[in-house]
Amino acid sequence: MNKKLIKIGLWALLGIAGCESAPAMMDMLPATLCKADQPAATMCQPFVGTLSSCKCSVDDYAPRFNGSKNDTWPSCVSDGNAFVLFGTSTPGASARTLAFDSMGTKLWKNPAIPSAAQMTAARDEYAIANGIGSRVARRQDIHYPEVPGSNKFACNDLTVAAQNPDRCAGPGKLKPIIDDAFTKGIAGMKPVVQSARIEAALLWFFYLSSQSEVWTSSFDNAADVDSAWGYLSGTERSKPIGLGLYFQQLDQETYDRAFDSVLAARCWRDLDKDLPSSCSLFYQRAASQVDKSFTRGMALILRDRIGKIPTLTGEAQEAALNFVNIIGLLMDRAARAVDPAKADQLKTSTQAATAAGVNVGQAQSLLDSLFACP
Repeated sequence: MNKKLIKIGLWALLGIAGCESAPAMMDMLPATLCKADQPAATMCQPFVGTLSSCKCSVDDYAPRFNGSKNDTWPSCVSDGNAFVLFGTSTPGASARTLAFDSMGTKLWKNPAIPSAAQMTAARDEYAIANGIGSRVARRQDIHYPEVPGSNKFACNDLTVAAQNPDRCAGPGKLKPIIDDAFTKGIAGMKPVVQSARIEAALLWFFYLSSQSEVWTSSFDNAADVDSAWGYLSGTERSKPIGLGLYFQQLDQETYDRAFDSVLAARCWRDLDKDLPSSCSLFYQRAASQVDKSFTRGMALILRDRIGKIPTLTGEAQEAALNFVNIIGLLMDRAARAVDPAKADQLKTSTQAATAAGVNVGQAQSLLDSLFACP
């Protein structure tokens, strides 16, 4: 997709009210396909590069490997290795990814110390109607149990969010960080540090968002699957922006696996057009593929920033430490799910109060062990 065209339509896309993606016209004529394929020669997409020792699975959707003909997914719209929109228009998530990049040029990618005017301009981009801020205020972390009751969007209530900060991660954890950082940055209180805090919280928002959109696509709006792609980058595979670009710059194979995973989600929604979804087999496969690849990508981002701490000084070093503190704490659940003992070791470094308290080599080794493969 042409990034220039996306940018021209940025504010128009953000004007889509109320939903992540424009609802699609549901085609209920074809029967739902919910059966694993059994190709004559079952093979999976081998890992390459530094991940060549990782083991692939034939249950992972592999559009880059013989057009998915050798995995156990039936033929679908994603087999051409390009994201085909389910809905009728480009999702607002794509515009939010562009807004994130625009904010970055003013703040965390700014070679100079961000001015009060730049902090204010970035805050205005963040706070625009239906922009990033509107979604941070309701974003859920689907790794945690749902809020009790029948309302799947209970996190939109600030009182509920305050009582359930793990599930209601956007309003419960991320929004307070972002709001505080903007207030302090505009006031001139260590704007480099505040920019890093905003960057970290927003990266986590985008990480949660693709997974959350796959979830809501299963019961609320099938076209939300388009937003899973939009929050990764909202572009063609070869030209990532936003979170996707972070992944690609650190490891091409991890990025490609993440892109494969949103294509898997789109494939599921091609095979299963029912609302609510009637095929848990491919939903669970797609959701798992998104989770594993995106989590590996976030681990690489954390690993990279840990490595930068000893190379920096002054406010720049403090900014890197703040970034690590935020992402490290948010990654603790995923690390603990793999190995609680290693998670405890990692936490001593990621939650260090000073740069001297970060054991760089150990922390990076632990991340490599905990999140070895996407």
